[in-house]
Amino acid sequence: MPTNNCLISPTHILLHEKELLTRISQGDEAAFTEIFHHFSHRIWQFVLKKTKSETIAEEIVQEVFLKLWVKKETATDIEDFGAFLYTMAINKTYDYFKKVAGDSRKLESLWHQVQQAAISNPVEETIDFRESMEIVNQAIEQLPTQRKKIYLLNRIEGLSYEEIAQQLNISKSTVSNQLVEATKFIREYVKGAGGATILFLLLNTRFYH
Repeated sequence: MPTNNCLISPTHILLHEKELLTRISQGDEAAFTEIFHHFSHRIWQFVLKKTKSETIAEEIVQEVFLKLWVKKETATDIEDFGAFLYTMAINKTYDYFKKVAGDSRKLESLWHQVQQAAISNPVEETIDFRESMEIVNQAIEQLPTQRKKIYLLNRIEGLSYEEIAQQLNISKSTVSNQLVEATKFIREYVKGAGGATILFLLLNTRFYH
């Protein structure tokens, strides 16, 4: 298993990091969201340099933060949070390379990993993944036709804004606006239905356009 001996030095430490970790350990989603937005893109860029794949880098970042949330009760035990995140990212990247060494076309999806982990790890019972995903799907089905199509092309098929614009013969700004509105609606729907907003955040963050 790789170590962080050659790890890049984590920078941009949050001044109230310890406070945020304490709140996360108590299940505070707002604190988790702040931590996620502060670190996630840097970790994505770091993993991207190793994997050369935007999609794989995105999945690894999702896994790192999902694990943080699942084990949130131990968040206050973390001494160097930046190094902790990068070490997890390195280990996940190592696991990825080990997994695809035989056949790079058989990488399991994040959702499959979430389902398997939920079965094997009782800590993950703090979030009902299956129910939450059903709520997200219900929200998607209620989107206007074009907005739904744009959302699925971006979030599910992984098309860029430019690719969607070309395929649907619309502008990139239209794609962007439609995704903003779709994401806003789904987030509010999930919150209103009592779903896991952390799961929605992880599954619906894109690090590239």
